[in-house]
Amino acid sequence: MSLPPLPIEERVSPDAVSPPLGPERVLQSQRIAAAIAGQVLDLPGGRLTQLAERFGLAALDADVVAILWVGAFDPELRARLIGGEPTTGQITVRLIAALFGHPPRVRLASESALLLWQMVSEHPLIDGSAALSLDPAILAWLEGEHELDRCLAGRAQLLEQRELPIAWPVEALARRVQEGLRRGQRWRLHLISEDPLAARWCAAAFGAECGLLVLAVPSGALRAEPDAAVRLQRQAFLDGCVPCLALEDAALSQPCGVLPFPIQILHGRGAPLEVAPELHDLVCELPGPDVEERERLWRALWPECAAWPAQELADLALCHEAGVADIAAVAASAPASAGQAAEALRDRLRGELNPLVHRIDGRFVWSDLVLPPATETRLREIAFEARERARVWADPAAARLFPYGRGLVALFAGPPGTGKTMAAQVIAADLGLDLLAVDLSAVISKWVGETAQHLQELLSSRAAQRSVLFFDEADALYAKRVEEVRDAQDRFANVDTSHLMTALEAYPGIVLLASNLKGNIDSAFLRRIRHVVEFARPDAAARAEIWRRTLTGLFGATTCAALASDITRLAQLEASGAQIKTSALSSVFAARRARQQPNLTLLAQMLSRELAKEGAGLSTRDLAALTEGVP
Repeated sequence: MSLPPLPIEERVSPDAVSPPLGPERVLQSQRIAAAIAGQVLDLPGGRLTQLAERFGLAALDADVVAILWVGAFDPELRARLIGGEPTTGQITVRLIAALFGHPPRVRLASESALLLWQMVSEHPLIDGSAALSLDPAILAWLEGEHELDRCLAGRAQLLEQRELPIAWPVEALARRVQEGLRRGQRWRLHLISEDPLAARWCAAAFGAECGLLVLAVPSGALRAEPDAAVRLQRQAFLDGCVPCLALEDAALSQPCGVLPFPIQILHGRGAPLEVAPELHDLVCELPGPDVEERERLWRALWPECAAWPAQELADLALCHEAGVADIAAVAASAPASAGQAAEALRDRLRGELNPLVHRIDGRFVWSDLVLPPATETRLREIAFEARERARVWADPAAARLFPYGRGLVALFAGPPGTGKTMAAQVIAADLGLDLLAVDLSAVISKWVGETAQHLQELLSSRAAQRSVLFFDEADALYAKRVEEVRDAQDRFANVDTSHLMTALEAYPGIVLLASNLKGNIDSAFLRRIRHVVEFARPDAAARAEIWRRTLTGLFGATTCAALASDITRLAQLEASGAQIKTSALSSVFAARRARQQPNLTLLAQMLSRELAKEGAGLSTRDLAALTEGVP
């Protein structure tokens, strides 16, 4: 069966009706009455003519539709018709063929367009003929009522065109498809995107460029309907609307036994489509919105954001690589501030967290860090690059010069307890992103290739790419390669390390590494890292400041002020920031247990316990010397 494509010039819309609907049915009724009287009445073209042209109906098929259409509204005429079938008392093909002078038939042909397109159903009768009934959707369309087929109702919807704040190549796509349609070609447009809302926006804009509506079907909505493909394509021809389907529902674009609508739209990311002989494929990858487009999206979808501080809105668009669906969903929650919007964006990602990571819920800010000025400056440089890099890589010249290594990777190296993890928390909080700590025990595997596979799975996740990844003890993952390969195990270990380096180099997100053993990390990997920040043990002044801040937070400013001279003494003892904070926390519980205020003796004892974990605890004599002269 051949079916002519929908002409571009026709551009069907629900309002394109000629001649008037009421008179057409009346004229068809007069034509049938004339046929009963043995006369022939020619009618001008109308809805029935359009139906016959779009679906390739034969003359007998068109007459069947006319009889069933008029008979549904004119019981008297129907009764006169049935009088011609006294045996069956039903409207049959035999009756219609005899009435209009067609060759005698008992049933519709197997390849009748009416059956293939499920416009008419045959109900077998005992004499071998069949009673006929017209599909309700066809009856409604002939009456000018543009309602959805019953299997589509509540599942499919016409897309609303909206002004696009994103530069997608809609005009070029529409131009190419229209040129092909004029040559009688059929097209299948594949919009590659993981954002279904963005794809639907683009599809609606494409349809508008072609002068056609777009009918979108949510993923999986029609899987339980056995005849969904035919009915969807039939709806497309009836109302001149382009089906828009998820990639996993591509089968709906290829109905069995009939040709599909001249344009199909698929969206999603997955395996390449199978070749369809009757369709020309056009593939277009939809990039996510860039920084400026994200800001325009916020303003378009949530106009109230115009009242937010301009810098906060700019940071929201800059730091959060959100897609159209993400921004639309958060905007629908009516965020009162950019901070609330950022938190809502993070919440959307948390449901997608890979089991190889866990979120560190840190709330540290820059003022919580006690570091040498040079170290803090390096950390602020990293935070600035993390915020600004989207704009840099949007420059085609920069992107061309650096096809790889566009991610941000920084290594924090230094002894335990010197603030490496806290620095990672501060940077993530400054960017408004979640900090995801990688579980190395789950990533590293003894099986060849499995470690790289685990890491690749993690790095490819959307949640990871829109957060800050934190690898503690990174030397365990990127250890030096074996120089003298002696067996297969050494060779496989080297291959694994190379794969891990390549995976991280190709990663577009933000990765912070921490290591107590920088010397154990492969030198080739170190060369790939743009930022290496050394964390030193705090000096006496830094230790005193850590004591003051921690005790103020735990005991209050008044108690801390009373301990000022004691803090100076405690700061003379070498300890890391983590050891000081843990000692202060232990002092809280010890003081409560003893029902007393903290003092130098109590604090020194708690610090001694902490230092003893590394074999450097204070002896009784050391404690006495420290507290000598203190009442």
